[in-house]
Amino acid sequence: MTTLQTYNDFYTTANARKEIAADTLAQLVGRATIAQERASNLEKAREIAQCVLLLTQGRVKTAIEEIVTLALSTVYPELSFELEYEIKRNQSEATPWIVENDEQHSPRDEVGGGVLDIVSLGIRLALWALMEPKPANIFILDEPAKFLSRDRQPLFGEMLNQLSKTLGVQILIVSHNNAIIDSADKVYKISQPNGISIAAEYNKETD
Repeated sequence: MTTLQTYNDFYTTANARKEIAADTLAQLVGRATIAQERASNLEKAREIAQCVLLLTQGRVKTAIEEIVTLALSTVYPELSFELEYEIKRNQSEATPWIVENDEQHSPRDEVGGGVLDIVSLGIRLALWALMEPKPANIFILDEPAKFLSRDRQPLFGEMLNQLSKTLGVQILIVSHNNAIIDSADKVYKISQPNGISIAAEYNKETD
């Protein structure tokens, strides 16, 4: 009787352990399933985020390239602007290129101060165009064509007019350059009698 009782107790204990093990296994399987679902959802979310990033990058890339190329090609018809995206250290990085005859040149190369000034201005205007909500549509430039050769300065004024009309911005320029002054819609001459600055409208045809 003692032996039978011992076997019965052993069976009861083993069965209880089996049920506990089964419950534990079920819990682990449930947790693993939840973890797999979460991993799957995270992967889907990552894929969606990548798609959104690519779409956003494409929109930003196109807008910046178009505006900077418009500015650049007006003054330098042989040049255009490109952005190249690549993944570095798990982050997307954009590399700017100045393109001439299908050859890419880094802005770090010797491409001339005038070219870099135009690219910089174009990027500023492009980023403004992409902002929501947009800040005030007024840009102030101080002697913006000082690195341009004299023969390209009238083209710079034409470029500013095109950008102003295309983007709907107002560009205020401080300049002594007659070629740029001639391209302005309105000109004000600043004088300082007795140390007081006075702005008076300047008539390009009569003054």
